[in-house]
Amino acid sequence: MNRTRHLIAAFAAASPVLIVVLLLGGRTGLRWLVVTFLWSAAVMLVETVLWIRTGRQLRSASLTLDVPPADLPRAIRQLRDQADDHRVESERLAGRLEDLSSGLGDGLLVVTSDLRVRLINRPALDFCDVDRADRGSHLLEFLRDPAVIDVVEEAAEGGRPDAEVVENRNGLWEIRAFPVRDGGAVVLFSEVSLVRRSAEFRRRFVQDLSHELRSPLAVLRTTVEALEDDVDPRLAEVLIRQVERLDHLTRELYDLATIESGQLELELETVGLKSVVGDVLGDFGPEAAATGVEFRQEVSGDAAAWCDRRGLYRILSNLIDNAVKYNRPGGWVEIEARTDRDEVIIRISDSGEGIPPGELRAVSQRFYRVDRARTPGQGGLGLGLAIVKHMVQYMGGSLDLQSREGVGTTVTIALPGEPPS
Repeated sequence: MNRTRHLIAAFAAASPVLIVVLLLGGRTGLRWLVVTFLWSAAVMLVETVLWIRTGRQLRSASLTLDVPPADLPRAIRQLRDQADDHRVESERLAGRLEDLSSGLGDGLLVVTSDLRVRLINRPALDFCDVDRADRGSHLLEFLRDPAVIDVVEEAAEGGRPDAEVVENRNGLWEIRAFPVRDGGAVVLFSEVSLVRRSAEFRRRFVQDLSHELRSPLAVLRTTVEALEDDVDPRLAEVLIRQVERLDHLTRELYDLATIESGQLELELETVGLKSVVGDVLGDFGPEAAATGVEFRQEVSGDAAAWCDRRGLYRILSNLIDNAVKYNRPGGWVEIEARTDRDEVIIRISDSGEGIPPGELRAVSQRFYRVDRARTPGQGGLGLGLAIVKHMVQYMGGSLDLQSREGVGTTVTIALPGEPPS
């Protein structure tokens, strides 16, 4: 709209005011003339102010949109259409997100940076023990647990808080919160009561089963030894070896269940590594000699760890057993031990067949074994490394496994060198 059209529109819009004033002011011609002049001056003044302000806004909009003033109406219509499209798309995505969240087994809560609800599904409402929470409502209106609020606040401020385990009348929950890039947080509520109960049931079952198997295995071993003189010596040797294998597997099952249940009792003390390494290598000497595997050791005389002596012996036995069992004829096994600041580093390397890259991360899981076709006749349940990993962690240490297929494997253990202060 140009200035002339704008002025005409202003006079037309204000004309009812002039008519009312003239009718109320009387019929004197001079008074009509004065009133009309003052009205015209006022209308022009107001129109000028409006024109200047409108023009300033139009110029600002023109610069912002980078279009000529004449094209502003078209540009504004396009923006309006785009805004409508974005609104429809946003509503569609919000609906899809709500559909997805409603199908989750876990609770899902999405909040803004000021802790206002963007999205909440039914399991999250169950955790909060409310029937509904309106979008835009504040988190404190329906959530009262200070620990959970602290976790959500930290994530909404851009932090990455640790998971929090919370118990309420609706169960035992693990709360994990993550920051959102544009501000706010996503919170997951996982009900873990059933998972923990099933894990505890599994541990008790394995522990009870291995305990109950000990007595019949002892009887079976005694019976086989009694019949040793009455049967073929080769058959007797096979029977005794299989009974010993069953007894070994039973003890591994019991030990793993005991460790996982937190019932393992340790006698922590300062243990010199040289004597323990010597005992382990001595025990496996005949087995290594039978396959031509050479033992090498480089153990510092002052290397000592703060650990359980029997536990350390069990750890090294499992690792040396694997290194000999999965080695090649004429190969070698090397064990090193040294002190590094406040830790003791134990490294066991071998020239064996190694572990495929795709299985390296899984070999320390219970019941996992590398492809049996690659190791025919090698017994076991895949518990050795799982026991080693748990016992090392139980004694405050760490374990690292490196392997190259066809080259060999190196296991590195770090244990505390001194009691914790």
